[in-house]
This record gives sequence, structure tokens and C-alpha cells, in this order.
Amino acid sequence: MSEELDLLLIGLGVTASLTVVTTLLALVAGVAIGGFKISGTKTLARIANLYIDLFRNIPALVLIIFIAFGLPNILPPDVRKTIFFDNQLVNILQKITGLSLPYYMLAAVTGLTLNTSAYLAELFRAGVGTISRSTLEAARTLGAGPKVTFFQILLPQGLAASFPAISTRLIHNMKNTSLASFVAIPDLFHASQAVISRTFRATEYLLLATVLYLLLAFVFSGILDRVGRQLSPSR
Repeated sequence: MSEELDLLLIGLGVTASLTVVTTLLALVAGVAIGGFKISGTKTLARIANLYIDLFRNIPALVLIIFIAFGLPNILPPDVRKTIFFDNQLVNILQKITGLSLPYYMLAAVTGLTLNTSAYLAELFRAGVGTISRSTLEAARTLGAGPKVTFFQILLPQGLAASFPAISTRLIHNMKNTSLASFVAIPDLFHASQAVISRTFRATEYLLLATVLYLLLAFVFSGILDRVGRQLSPSR
């Protein structure tokens, strides 16, 4: 029983780590792509539209599996091994994470980040759209350039306006981390499957995994709500 609980707790830690990493990366990428879309530069806007249309419409699971298995198979076996599975970076990650194939963790992080950031880009753009034209005109009147306008007005006010919707999407991303189990990442769902295969007690351990996911969601939701209050004190 103790070994099974330890396995579940390790899986919970992996799920929490995946959530934190993909949340931060998706926020940065989403704001950047959203910024491209509202930049007024046609080339950047086209890149943003392509990014959003592509990664928002490909299921996260398909992205993860393609990056983990499909992308390496494009290359010859020797090159594939050198780039993805046997190099200094992978060896360092193997020591840090304890994973035998850390590239699959990178694939999961990349797939989740691409999918979530595409949604966040659109949400951020919508948040920027709520900023009054008079605010922007006042900034231009005072001599604010595009860079200052973005970082001083569009970024903080756009994030504040869109953060409730962004929070919902990030919680959805947290639940999507269970998809990492399909590429052998020992997250909470993968650990639950492993424990069930050992004990054949599916109902008990699925209920326990459900409770752990609920607790993680409540904690994560509380953190996001606090961040949202910092961004928008009026809330």
C-alpha cells in the first residue's frame, strides 16, 4: 500500500511540475503571439494567425504524440539518436529528472505549450480589445512609442481584462497534462494506471486519483485567482 501511495505522490509531483512549466511557457508564448497579432505589422500578424489557427485546431494529444514519435522518425536512425536521445542536454535532463527518456517529457511540454499558448494568444488579443481608444490616443499624444504603449498599457491592461478567461484555459491545460501519460511520462494518471495494474483495485485508485486532481485544481485555481486580483485590484 505504501509503495502504491508513493508512486501516486510522485505522479502528482510530475503533474504539478508539468502544470507550472507549461503554464509559464504558454503565458509567455501566448502574450508574444497575441502581441504579434495586434502589432500592426502584416508579416507578424500573418505569423500569429498561422500559429493560432494551426496549434489551436490540432488536438493536444496529437501534438504530443507527433513531437514524441513522429518528429524523430523523420530523421535517419543515427541522426535521430544523436539529436533526441543521446546528447549532453538529454543526459543532463536525465540526471535531473530521473527519467530514462527525458525527450518525451520535452515533447509533452512542447505539445501542451503550443496548444495552450494558441488559445491564450486569442484571449489576450480580446483583452486588449477592451482597452478604450481614448487611453491609446492619450498615450500617443504624450509621445509614447509602440514599445512603451505595449508594455505600459496594452500588456498590463490586456492581461487584467483577459485573465479570468486565461485562468480557465490554464486550468484546462492542467487537466490536459494527463495526456503526457500516452508518451510514458510518469504523471498522476500514468501512476494511477501502474498502481491499478499491480493491485487490480481500479475503483479505489481511480477515485483517489480523481480526488488528487481535484485538490490540484483547487490549489491552482486559488493561485490564479490571487494573480488575477494582483493584476486587477478592482476585482
